[in-house]
Amino acid sequence: MGVTRRQFIGSVALAGAAGGAAWADIPGGYAAEAQRLTDLVQQTFWDPVARQYRAPVRSAESVDSDPVHDNGYVLWPSVEALHALAEGAAAMPRRYAPVIREVVGGLEQYFDPEKHAYNAWLRFPGNNDKYYDDNALMAISLAEAHRHTGVRGYRDRATEVMEGFLKGGWDASGSPGGMRWGTDPGNPATADRAACSTSMTALAALRLAKLGVEERANLAFAQELLAWLLENLQDADGLIMDALEPPDWRVRRVKWTYNTGVALRAHVELYRLTGDAAPLEEAIRLAAAAVRREGALYDGLVQNPEHRYWYDSGFFVPYLVDGLMGLHETTGEPALRGEAERHADYAYDLLRDRTDGLYWRNWRLWRIGEEQLAVWEALTGQTHRLEPDDSERSKAAEFTNMPLEQRPLVKTLLANAGTARMFWMMGRRAAVEG
Repeated sequence: MGVTRRQFIGSVALAGAAGGAAWADIPGGYAAEAQRLTDLVQQTFWDPVARQYRAPVRSAESVDSDPVHDNGYVLWPSVEALHALAEGAAAMPRRYAPVIREVVGGLEQYFDPEKHAYNAWLRFPGNNDKYYDDNALMAISLAEAHRHTGVRGYRDRATEVMEGFLKGGWDASGSPGGMRWGTDPGNPATADRAACSTSMTALAALRLAKLGVEERANLAFAQELLAWLLENLQDADGLIMDALEPPDWRVRRVKWTYNTGVALRAHVELYRLTGDAAPLEEAIRLAAAAVRREGALYDGLVQNPEHRYWYDSGFFVPYLVDGLMGLHETTGEPALRGEAERHADYAYDLLRDRTDGLYWRNWRLWRIGEEQLAVWEALTGQTHRLEPDDSERSKAAEFTNMPLEQRPLVKTLLANAGTARMFWMMGRRAAVEG
């Protein structure tokens, strides 16, 4: 009997993964892959006519809309793409400054000038569907875009979002306190006091303080946010849990890489801006919890710790990479960079589709397709069933009645923008250290 495609792919992965070594041999290094992927993201997903990111086919985070904007992406993945461009501008400002200008201009279609905030979807009368984490990420991305391009308007808009919207989401009462997740009164979940909105707003305030915008006030605000976060959402294992849920404010205990990652990055930035040792010590504790392979951030289905990787997705993992690399720059601890590199290499080798150069969403390969499951089985020496993730599959109308595992696989902006940003961070920091 001949070797099947699944067996071949699995044998390649097993050969590359033997001994748990770093496998990637990226032509040109991380920065080259970041540039290649960022350019491919713009080519694949940006529509210059609609001035919007649009999915080639109906898929996760895209919206059924009018002919011009049909399959357009909601704000979240669009801001992730802007964030990747801002990271790219740190290395190649001339190349990416014009692209950032075009994307920021297109995102004006989401901006509500009366509320000083971006909607989750395009602006229209009565649309109050806004999220504090989205807007905090927008403020962070704009602040970074200003820092790397010098365009003052980006800093001014980030300031407007902070002062006119984000600070209004903060509950200073302590009952329960924290940042709301969103504004839509028709969605009870938007009243959550979420780790993502709290820590991202803190990081946005620190980014603005770094630019000299209301420095003392933004520093104090960030400190208040982070203190609440640790008191209310840090578990005994050191990791950050997801949210307090109304009406009784019970903790939603799920742990995502980005919640711990953004908290880690914010504490590093707070230390850099103040020189206070306490946030640095907290950052070290967060990092130690995040890289413990027996911990909740790793795929516990994998029996051998050598082959365990973060269980999360390509749009959340970069936040933890950012935190680890920021702490590595500050302390020089090589193990932090080593674990970040280990995961970046995993993405390049196992999540990149060699047929089109784009990346899958799930870091748990057994959530994607049969071929990826075969790679996971070869890597781990275990067997498992495919548990397909709806977000990896087409949502086109002609496939909706098919079993999930039979629907076509698709690539998404969210996964690829996040992965591009991760490679920019790795590449830029490698150049600094080299």
